Amino acid sequence: MHRREFIKKTAITGAICLTPSFLNASSTPTIKEGLAVYELRWSFDLSHHSTKECSLWVPLPSDINGFQRIIELGNTTNAESHFESDHNLCGARTFYVHWEKSAVSKTLEITMSIALRDRQCDFRPKRICPETLEKAREFLAPSAHIPTNGAVAKVAKSIVGGEKNPLKKARKIYDWIVANSYRDESVQGCGVGSPNAMLATLEKEGRMGGKCLDMSALCVALMRASAIPAREVMGIRLGASRLSPAFGAGEDNTKAQHCKVEFFIPNMGWIPCDPADITKLVLKEGIDKNSPRARELANKFFGFWENNWMALNHARDFNLSPANTQGTLDSFGYPYGEVDGEYLDPFDPRNYRYTFHSLRGVL
Repeated sequence: MHRREFIKKTAITGAICLTPSFLNASSTPTIKEGLAVYELRWSFDLSHHSTKECSLWVPLPSDINGFQRIIELGNTTNAESHFESDHNLCGARTFYVHWEKSAVSKTLEITMSIALRDRQCDFRPKRICPETLEKAREFLAPSAHIPTNGAVAKVAKSIVGGEKNPLKKARKIYDWIVANSYRDESVQGCGVGSPNAMLATLEKEGRMGGKCLDMSALCVALMRASAIPAREVMGIRLGASRLSPAFGAGEDNTKAQHCKVEFFIPNMGWIPCDPADITKLVLKEGIDKNSPRARELANKFFGFWENNWMALNHARDFNLSPANTQGTLDSFGYPYGEVDGEYLDPFDPRNYRYTFHSLRGVL
């Protein structure tokens, strides 16, 4: 069986203090101020593979300035070998666990506290350091699942036309994705994330069905083909949304993975957006994508991430460390496991035996 998804860092430890610049310590944070704290518990039990060698790679979050701060991170496991690492091409933070065949019990629990603030771009020019600019240019390159030539290049050119302003080009691409795609609930997980497959469907059927990774990957490919650095960001919803039930999750968020997008503008930095969630809004609320509500939220989600979603990584087409048996991963939004070297399907958490839970905390 073949694999897919995951990444990021080494040695889960201790607490990180929330700084005044993040919490705005001069006042008591409220929901209206866009700040939320969540307590997470991720539990894994591979004991039913009692006579087999088991390895597990779990994607972990990292701090994101102004949006996401890890307060505390810890683990409990009976594994012989376990550590945290970000030794991979994407720097994706990962907790690695390995159990020998002789281990009768194979369990892991990861706990964390995380603070999230609404991420809202004001689109005002900022001073961006040369190192940030240089690093962002790496996200212009194609990869196995993110082509920038062929059909992608042709469609990108037809969307942006003669527009030179990178922010306006990005908005044209974002609007085009929303206008031409729809959420297909039959798609497994977050989708495959193949821009060429999406465009082939559009050419054949006149519209494109998929889920968040499908639309995010196409958005990223079209932006890169238009000379705009961009990347998918894998993550997970942790709680209810203030904006719509379509954007939220319950306390059991085992299946609440969601992929968003961010793109880079030289005088503004990284800008968040989420075209896929607008297609989910249209489906879940039964509204027209051209309705005032859909248009209002489409405008808002160009430059916005809500504080009920936690980012994990932007890893695509990369190799895990320590190396897995099945090889290169497509992406890393789900736990990745192998039993005697065979891929363990993360889209079947009941058989895999893992659960994700979160509780809204109080500051």
